[in-house]
Amino acid sequence: MLENFVKFFKELDRRVKVTIAGIGVHNWSQRLSRQYNQLYAYGLGANPVELGILSSIGAAASSIVSVPMGWATERYSIKRVLLFALSCTAMVAIIYALAGNWWMLIPAIILGRIANIMPLTDIILINYSKTKQSSTVMGFSRTIWAIPRIFAPLIAAVIVTSFGGINTQGIRPLYYLQFGMVIFVLLFISVMLKTQIEPRKNKGKSDSKRTGFIQDFRELFTGEKWLKRWMILRTIRQFGQRLAMPFISLWMVEMKNATPYILGIMGTVSTIFSVFLPVFAGRLADKMGRKKAFYILRPFMYLRTIVLILAPKPEYLILAGICEGIGQASNIPFLTMHWEMVPKEKRGRWLGIRGLIELSTIPATIIGGIMWQQGFMMEVLLLPIILEALIVMPMLFTIPDTLKKENQQTS
Repeated sequence: MLENFVKFFKELDRRVKVTIAGIGVHNWSQRLSRQYNQLYAYGLGANPVELGILSSIGAAASSIVSVPMGWATERYSIKRVLLFALSCTAMVAIIYALAGNWWMLIPAIILGRIANIMPLTDIILINYSKTKQSSTVMGFSRTIWAIPRIFAPLIAAVIVTSFGGINTQGIRPLYYLQFGMVIFVLLFISVMLKTQIEPRKNKGKSDSKRTGFIQDFRELFTGEKWLKRWMILRTIRQFGQRLAMPFISLWMVEMKNATPYILGIMGTVSTIFSVFLPVFAGRLADKMGRKKAFYILRPFMYLRTIVLILAPKPEYLILAGICEGIGQASNIPFLTMHWEMVPKEKRGRWLGIRGLIELSTIPATIIGGIMWQQGFMMEVLLLPIILEALIVMPMLFTIPDTLKKENQQTS
């Protein structure tokens, strides 16, 4: 098994290898503070509604910037856009580290949502992988990234505990460490990612004169039958996820009395389960289809929420971490299908449209904050499940699986 693993990695395109290595370090650094970001803002004085407002500000910034960034990946270079995003991430870490009040986090929230690294990474992985292995490569990347992340939550727990516990002083050192690691990744990608993705070339008359910005995005939908339905599906799914996301850590700490070590063990257990499951999910999606793999794995995320609500003791939250580790593997077939909805030459603009979907999160996080403050904490956690089960899953059933589409194009 290990020999097959190594052989598979050696056969990957060099651009894929460099991306997996660099982004792996970046993701590890982000994992350190992931469970503490909302608690840090809360410690700086933000109430639940203000936490929702912070997330909404970030969503608005992401939506505004996503379209020109997606367009720039085709017009110029995805490497340049990736380096810009990494620079923003470094600025986010230092702003968090120096913040003395919750409103000082606003520029960091904006920059953090602008610096959305993962879609850029996925475009490279999909573009430079064989069609019948694209989902496996995406799962393989998550496995590589998960191995070092196993210890990140426990390391974070030790650091937070050593510097004073779950408060601003205990959490602050995590951001200084993040800053140093992101700078390293920025330099690594800049030097090692030699080959850039070439800008999109226009055809016909546009060879001598570039087409307009708006016309480029109109052309994205030409000949693509299912894109509008997919956008509606993703909007509903994103709305539900953003409704609850800012408040899960608060639920565990305030309602279930989770300690730093419980949070650390949860994160570690979730990561352990996510080491090999992404490859399994990728292979499953490449054999059975993207949709079937998603239908099999996604219900574990629903089970995680049920465990979070019903857990009688903090220790039971570890089971939620296990369910999350399994359920998150469903993102592999879902994301693969998302990028395969359009041809390679349209994926930069598709990235921009993907960002516009974030507009749905602007009211979602504010609504979630208001509901939370009014005492509807459990309902905030349950709404994402209801939306996915009753709307997203049936709608996905009506959209053709992209695995068949890709195979037809290469046959």
